Amino acid sequence: MTLTHEQLEWIVQEVVRRLLAELGRDRQAAVGGPADASATLALDQPVVTALELRPRLAGVARLEVGPRTIVTPAARDLLKETGVALARRGVAEAAGVRR
Repeated sequence: MTLTHEQLEWIVQEVVRRLLAELGRDRQAAVGGPADASATLALDQPVVTALELRPRLAGVARLEVGPRTIVTPAARDLLKETGVALARRGVAEAAGVRR
């Protein structure tokens, strides 16, 4: 059986993803459950990736991003795996809604 470079890369990424998800569950069990609901991480950069999120999610229950921030699919998957909620700030203002 011969694997292409893309197939091998996907396998490696999937193994790493699963190991990190398991590590996240182990951490939650060690501290007595899920993160405190008041722990929020706010990011204002244009793009949020899983690579930059992974080391910053310990103890975080909610990620807040700007209304135009792009959250990559891998970052969204990581948020789901770790149970972190995603919220957008200022969506009404960005859409031009007046109060």
